[in-house]
Amino acid sequence: MKKIYIILFCFCCTMLFAQQRQCYLTSIDSINTSLNEFNTVLNPDETIMSYSSSKELKHGDWNEHVLFATGEGKNWQPSGQVLSINKKATHIDIVGWVNNDTVFVYDGRKKGIIGIYSNNNGKWKKCGKIKLCSSKIKKSCMNSSATSIYFSTEKKGGKGKQDIYMSHLGSDGKWSKPVILSDSINTVGNEIAPALVGDSVLFFASDGHSDGLGGYDIYYSRIVNGEWSKAVNVGEPINSTSDDVFYYKAKTERDAFISSNREGGKGGLDIYAISYILDKHYADNLPPALSAITDKLLSNINIQAASHLDSTKITLLSGIIMGDDSIPLQAEVALSDNGLMQVIATQKAEESGAYKVILPGGANYGIAVSYPGYLFHSENFDLPEQNEYKEINKDIVLKKIAIGKNVALRNLFFEVDKSTLSDESIVELANVIKLLNENPTLHIEIEGHTDNTGSKSHNQKLSEARAKAVVDYLVEHGIDAKRLTSKGYGFSKPVATNKTPEGRAENRRTELLVTKI
Repeated sequence: MKKIYIILFCFCCTMLFAQQRQCYLTSIDSINTSLNEFNTVLNPDETIMSYSSSKELKHGDWNEHVLFATGEGKNWQPSGQVLSINKKATHIDIVGWVNNDTVFVYDGRKKGIIGIYSNNNGKWKKCGKIKLCSSKIKKSCMNSSATSIYFSTEKKGGKGKQDIYMSHLGSDGKWSKPVILSDSINTVGNEIAPALVGDSVLFFASDGHSDGLGGYDIYYSRIVNGEWSKAVNVGEPINSTSDDVFYYKAKTERDAFISSNREGGKGGLDIYAISYILDKHYADNLPPALSAITDKLLSNINIQAASHLDSTKITLLSGIIMGDDSIPLQAEVALSDNGLMQVIATQKAEESGAYKVILPGGANYGIAVSYPGYLFHSENFDLPEQNEYKEINKDIVLKKIAIGKNVALRNLFFEVDKSTLSDESIVELANVIKLLNENPTLHIEIEGHTDNTGSKSHNQKLSEARAKAVVDYLVEHGIDAKRLTSKGYGFSKPVATNKTPEGRAENRRTELLVTKI
């Protein structure tokens, strides 16, 4: 019996916290040292990472400065830039970026003050400040418009040790008196390192909630009808029996960061990249035949409740989707397991056209990309079992519907040397039917092509029979036969060399040609 796998799909950021998602962690070894590295914050276009680094001085004091790295995902490299305030004991963190050259900075020497620093030819200089309160701010974050600040402090009158407060910027340009957040977030313990996602979900670290795994754990709460919901522990593998703090979510669908002193690190707090790969809400609602093997699937790709996890058996597919008019498209990406003969998940690309999909090895996957007014584009990935992380960059161009435009139907399969459609073709055939139903005046020709194995006459007849088999299927499923024609070309129109197995596989194809609109 064929082994069944589930496609793991990167759902959009707005769905991220509907339920806990499966993920894996990777230490960013290029920037971690034996010191403490923590408080990851990215600049607006996410090409620069800022993070704090600290070392212990005499008498238990600490000195911190901010370092910078360039890159993306797990591939960040130190840039050599440093934002440093004092050689003596001090705490310093970047709260947020105003733009690519200006940052808000927390300075532990100043009570209730956020400094504003600008970068001039690689040198950071103070250019302003924000006065929030009279108590010493510990850690803080801002919303996307820099009109709200959330921070932790040991302010008198709080609920416990460190609590999280919030202050708004008024229309008069002044910051409001800080207000402590509700008991759903703050406890008699410590709540620190707040971070906002989408301006409505607050992440923070706490050692005071009763369901912690050990040390500081990361929690999140969302605004519901103007109130903060009960804090939820994000669970393993993000949380461990050690201290896990400074959650930061990137704009991309699958990437986030934390700092942790868990076992296996380089020393002190280390920065880990988080890659999300399965939405739990989706997994909980899979058909029984699929959900029964979810645990096995996850174990196959090293989803473990352990530290320093590695991505050993997955493939990341990513790229940009655009039209043949060079316009980026927020297209729909539909993923199917051809062995299961069904679509597993769908997602829209980002506004920039960027998309990311994570696939485990060991199955045959189909991807169909569609956007109104364009022909859909299909890709096939027959992935073997694998023992290492792989990345495939695949930019996709959708062709505007016009007479003479054609696309290869890469997820149509036939029995060897026959015109019988295999069951694995069902999803791709459904894509063609959908295209025709959504464009009722569209007429198409189905074209069959072969490699050069065998005689010319045999391949000509085979290509004609395969094209006709597709048309027959479409007619049987409700498409008017007047809108359809079929034609076989044998091996007269190769798109690759016939001297290699890979080239011959490319040449064995079925294409859709627009004949009338």
